[in-house]
Amino acid sequence: MSSLAMAARALDAQRAGLDVAGQNIANLNTDGYTRRTVELAQSGSGQTGVEVLGIRARRDAMLEARVRQELPAEAREGAVADSLAVVEASLGAPGASLDAQLTAFFDAFADLANDPTSTVLRDSVVLQGGLIGRAFGDLSTRLSDAQRMADAQVRGGLDRINALGSQAAGLNAAIAGANGADTEGLKDQMGLVLKELSELAGVSVVPRADGGADVSVGNGRAIVIGGNAYALSATSVAPAGLAAVTLGGVDITAGITKGRLSGWLDVRDTNIPAYRDRLDTIAFALTQQVNTLHRGGIDLLGGTNRNFFAPLAVAAGAAAAVTMDPGVAADSRLVAASQSGAAGDNQVAKAIAGVREARIVGATATLAEGWGQLVYQVGSDAQTAQTQQMSRREIVDQVAKLRDQISGVSLDEEAAMMMRFQRAYEANAKYFSAVDQMLATLMRIVGGG
Repeated sequence: MSSLAMAARALDAQRAGLDVAGQNIANLNTDGYTRRTVELAQSGSGQTGVEVLGIRARRDAMLEARVRQELPAEAREGAVADSLAVVEASLGAPGASLDAQLTAFFDAFADLANDPTSTVLRDSVVLQGGLIGRAFGDLSTRLSDAQRMADAQVRGGLDRINALGSQAAGLNAAIAGANGADTEGLKDQMGLVLKELSELAGVSVVPRADGGADVSVGNGRAIVIGGNAYALSATSVAPAGLAAVTLGGVDITAGITKGRLSGWLDVRDTNIPAYRDRLDTIAFALTQQVNTLHRGGIDLLGGTNRNFFAPLAVAAGAAAAVTMDPGVAADSRLVAASQSGAAGDNQVAKAIAGVREARIVGATATLAEGWGQLVYQVGSDAQTAQTQQMSRREIVDQVAKLRDQISGVSLDEEAAMMMRFQRAYEANAKYFSAVDQMLATLMRIVGGG
C-alpha cells in the first residue's frame, strides 16, 4: 500500500509541475509576472517518494532594484526631450518665424529710406512694426503655453504618484494580512507599482520583512509606510501659479531630481525661463535701439523725440510687451525718417534699417543671430536629451534582460519543463498501474481465486 501512496504523491507532484508550467505559459505576456517554479523534495518523516514543498517565484531582488535605479534617469531624459520637442515646434521653422519678421521689418525701413516721404512706404513700416510686435508676443505666449503644459504634466504626475502610493499601501496591507496564503501575485503587482513610481519620481524602496515595501521620494520623504500612504500636493505659487511639490505642507520641489517629474520641473523652471530671457533680450534690444534712433529723427509733421515702439523699462517681459507707439501706429506721418527735416533726408530711416547688422544682443550678436542662437539652443537641448535617453535606455534594457533571464517566462524552458513533468507523470502512472495490478493479483491468490 505504501507503494501506491508513494505513486499517488508522485503523480500529484508531477501534476503540480505541469500546472506551474501552464501558469507560466498562460502569463507569458502578462506585464510584471514573475516566473514560478515548483519546489520538489524527497519525502521525509518515514514516507518515501517525492513531495511538493511549494511554488516559488523566480524573483531577483537585486536586479529588480537595479532596474528601478536605472529607470529614473531614462525617464527623466525622455520627459525633457518630449517637452523640449514641443518648445522647438512652437518656435517655428527657420525662415518662417521671427527671423522672417525681422527681415520684413528692416526691409520696410530700407524701402522708406529710398523714398522717405512715401505714404505707402510709411504705412508699410507701421504695418511691419505692428507685425514684429505681434510676432514677439506670439512667441512669448507659446513659451508660456509650453511652460503651463509642463506644469500640467507635473500636476498630473503627482496625481498618478498619489494613486500608485495608495495602491502600494493597499498591497502592503494585503501582503501583511495574507496569513500564510500565496502572496506572489501581490508581489508582482507591487513590482509594477514600484517600477512606475521609479519612472515618475525615482523613488527609494525599502523592502519589508513580509515582502511589502516602504517608499520614499526626494530627500527621503516617505510616501508609503506599510499600509499608510502620504499624498504629495501641487501647491500653486504666486505670481505665475506654477505648482510646487509639497508633502505635509513642506515644499520638496528642490528634492525631486529623478524621474519624469524631475524632467518636467526642469523644463518648466529652468529651460523655458532661460529661453524666455533670451527672447526678451532680443525684443528689448530691438525696441531700445530703434526708439533711440527714432527719437533723434524728425517726422513728416516736423515733430521729433517720439518713440517708434512703446518704451520698455526692463528686459524682463519685453517680448510680451512689444507694441507700437500709439501715435505712430495711428498716423504713419509720425514715423521719423529724417535727421534734419530737409526734403529727401533719409538718415534716420537708413540708420534704423541698419540696425539689422548691429551687434546689439549682448553686444555680440545681431538680432537675427540672437534669434538663431535661441533656436539652436532649444534644438541642441532637445537633441542632447534624446541622445542621453537612448544611452540610458540601453542600460535599462541590459539590466532588464538580465532580470528577465531569471524572472521572465521562456517558452522553450517551459516546453522542456512540461515534457519532463509529462514523462515523469506517465512513468509514475505506469508504476501506479503496475503496483495496482500486482496487488490485484496478490488479492486473488490470497482469496483462493
